[in-house]
Amino acid sequence: TMFGGKSTELIRRITRYEIVGMTVQVFGPSIDTRYSKDRITSHDKLQREANYVRSVQELEDKLSPSTQVIGIDEVQFFESSIIETCERYANQGKIVIAAGLLKDFRDEYFPFSDGKKTMSDMLKAADTSTILTAICNAKNGNGDICGSDATRVQRFIDGQVVPYDSPVVQVGGKESYAPRCR
Repeated sequence: TMFGGKSTELIRRITRYEIVGMTVQVFGPSIDTRYSKDRITSHDKLQREANYVRSVQELEDKLSPSTQVIGIDEVQFFESSIIETCERYANQGKIVIAAGLLKDFRDEYFPFSDGKKTMSDMLKAADTSTILTAICNAKNGNGDICGSDATRVQRFIDGQVVPYDSPVVQVGGKESYAPRCR
């Protein structure tokens, strides 16, 4: 879910490989420039240099043949061919780490930009997966924060919960989304 530490975890994992001397490249979708156009940035402002690209093809064009570790942030914003691309590089012996939203604000698997597949297909293709949760910050009747594990996200516009039929893709942060438990 959002605010669960996906970008932070991606940066942490990439850094581990850099420390041991492996060649790393990090990519993000050009649709997500909330914080920077050349750095992935977590909501807690942890940053890492990255190549922002418009498509899977552009990612492949910018990937150096000597790269050993490929990091991809906000993978759900790419076309569904990103799944096969990740598999191909993994089959070549490269380490591929992809971070993204599993589900959208409707609690449905996030569709890739071309609508042909969803993040559930990415899960099926992955060797391993780590599902991070946030902390539900909904307030109860006494004004206390819930504090349960948040496995979902709720979207708002002007402080109001958006209708179910709202567009799926809307890049935003704390002004537009909140972590929620079941």
